[in-house]
Amino acid sequence: MGILNTLTHVLHTAEQQPNADYLLTNARLYPDMYPVSDQVRLATQFSENIVARLTNREPVNFDHDLGSYSKCYERIETVLKSVKEADKKTVNALGDSVSPTPMGPGKPVDMSEATYAHIIALPNIYFHLTTAYGILRKEGVPLGKMDYYAGFAPIAIHESEVLGKTKSAESS
Repeated sequence: MGILNTLTHVLHTAEQQPNADYLLTNARLYPDMYPVSDQVRLATQFSENIVARLTNREPVNFDHDLGSYSKCYERIETVLKSVKEADKKTVNALGDSVSPTPMGPGKPVDMSEATYAHIIALPNIYFHLTTAYGILRKEGVPLGKMDYYAGFAPIAIHESEVLGKTKSAESS
């Protein structure tokens, strides 16, 4: 899942900074917003929820304590393992099944698992990745657009960088 791979990459970059602990647990875009550690918590919980719904099991409700980089990496790896182990036939078969989805206190809405994944969960996962990225950029972590893409297309990006360097070397 490229989103979580990008999140790992962004966290590794933040961890190299002298104020790494502050960045994880205290830095925010705005005082009433969650810090990076909670952005990781929410991105991974929504990811777990997708896997659970599409494999017909209850989601794991993870501990909220992600106060260290190692805990964040462990959480991301746990969810990525669930994604990799999900049976594709089951996922495809359950995409059209309908179940209630909480849309606020006491407001369940019936929707297909595919709709939940595409309309509810994925936008939230992207939001929390982008928010973590934005917090870290605001705090001066040296991240660029290619860092955001790192988990989505690492091979294509690497090949592009290598080809770009090769073309530069050839033209000199």
